[in-house]
Amino acid sequence: MDPICHTLVGASLGATGLEERTRYGRVTLIIAANLPDIDFVLYFWGDARSYAFRRGITHGIPALIVLPVMLALAMMILSRISSTSRVGREASFRWLLLLSAIGVASHPALDWLNNYGMRWLMPMVDKWFYGDTLFIADWVVWLALLAGLVAAYRIDGDLLRWFQKPACISLAFVVTYISMSFAITQVAEQVTRERSSDDPPLRLMASPVPLNPFEREIVLDYGTEYRFGTVKFSPRPQFEWDEARILKGDPIVFERARQVREGRWFLHWARFPYSVIEESGDKTRVRFADARYVREIDEPRLRSFGVITLEFSE
Repeated sequence: MDPICHTLVGASLGATGLEERTRYGRVTLIIAANLPDIDFVLYFWGDARSYAFRRGITHGIPALIVLPVMLALAMMILSRISSTSRVGREASFRWLLLLSAIGVASHPALDWLNNYGMRWLMPMVDKWFYGDTLFIADWVVWLALLAGLVAAYRIDGDLLRWFQKPACISLAFVVTYISMSFAITQVAEQVTRERSSDDPPLRLMASPVPLNPFEREIVLDYGTEYRFGTVKFSPRPQFEWDEARILKGDPIVFERARQVREGRWFLHWARFPYSVIEESGDKTRVRFADARYVREIDEPRLRSFGVITLEFSE
């Protein structure tokens, strides 16, 4: 998910009353909820490095153990070096560690929910897992969590039991919404399989779309090409074919790309890769893209997300 979502989740967890358990409780939860995204710096390299390492080592199960300890220690050090004359709750390493673990664990759990995927088993096993449940920036989740936070600081929480607190209610709503979205994806996949039963695809993806929670964009893999469709849930689940088709490209080109570091990185990340070849003198220029995000490779998108360009000598 996007940084706004992670930040709102961390703040909402704090507003349930967890932030009151120790000094720096709120800031610890917010930092922890975003901490696995320290691998974001890889985007500044400007090559396929980010495809190889994003949502990997810093998101895997070992990181869920190491990162909370590092953050809790950092917050304890901050507490020691800050003004000793400050009056307030003392920092508790036990609580800082627990809050760090909760916040860090929330991050990959949320990232798994979109079609970009997550690598839970890194660095032991480099395998992608996909939830296909929420769009990476979901406005329903934003609004629900934001409403809970606004209400939390307008209502005296001491007068409410923990389960009556606005942040608890908003988090419960988000969990329910996620469960509903997961069910919608499963139904969309089933409807697509039934509609394409005469010509079944090798595999398919039902992907959430930006604004409509009750719609899924479908990508179907037919071996040599990708086809597309849409499932809408109004008034009932219904699949509609899209006219667009994308040829995957020459398998030999893919093999050559895997012999190049950037090509190997990109193709391991890409879920529905395809290639477009351009001959240019004694060199062959090949553009690779992922049909999850790019259906047409044009000049303005040469350096866009989900596209790389490789050149091979004849």
